[in-house]
Amino acid sequence: MKHLLAAILLLTLTGCAMSKGFDRNVLRERVSQPVTDTNIQAVLNLKPQLPKPFKLAIYVHNPEVFQRKPFWTEIEKNSLQDATDTLKQSGVISDVVFIAASVVQHNSEPQFNPRIGLHAPMPRVQELRLAAARYGADALLTVNGISSIDRYNNVWSLAYRTIVGAYFVPGTHSDALVMISGVLWDVRNEYLYATEEVEGGAQKRGPALILDDAEVIRQAKQVALTEFSHTLTARLTRLNGNTP
Repeated sequence: MKHLLAAILLLTLTGCAMSKGFDRNVLRERVSQPVTDTNIQAVLNLKPQLPKPFKLAIYVHNPEVFQRKPFWTEIEKNSLQDATDTLKQSGVISDVVFIAASVVQHNSEPQFNPRIGLHAPMPRVQELRLAAARYGADALLTVNGISSIDRYNNVWSLAYRTIVGAYFVPGTHSDALVMISGVLWDVRNEYLYATEEVEGGAQKRGPALILDDAEVIRQAKQVALTEFSHTLTARLTRLNGNTP
């Protein structure tokens, strides 16, 4: 059995492969918000009504895929707190709360996608507005994220013909792309204030059996989160007519 597993490993790892790149359209479809109102005239009649300053509720969507590992860690979600602290100090927002998943009345079952495995869909905007209203918030910010890995071998992977090479020779590349989208809604009437979409990328090269795709995704996510925090701060500041 050990010899059979070793043979399968060698067949999998040997040879050079070209980078496939990223399909951004597929990622945008998975991270985008669903249509929630087909009555165009009703939407046009909506008016902005945020007080100055306003209370902000944030919902960070955390799907689980394959091994039931959440997309966002608590540390990553808390990094958004830095941006909101700046907004509080400048008088743009009066307070910020993060909506707990247990507060959201969400009845949709997880869906299986052959590309990504088990995926929890984003709750509907109406469900999230209700949860935000329970917190007494004026505005609702929904945050969603998705990642993709492009893993391929270079010419050094020829050394993988020996098991030792797969542990020590840097013959594999791991390129990560993370996309984060944010949508800002009025809690009272579902007026759409703003949308933001940012990307973050990271690359790493190493031995096939040592190179960790999860670590590359984490690095790409940090890049995207930093950019998202900057754009969020600037957008909300302009929205409420205040300058830090």
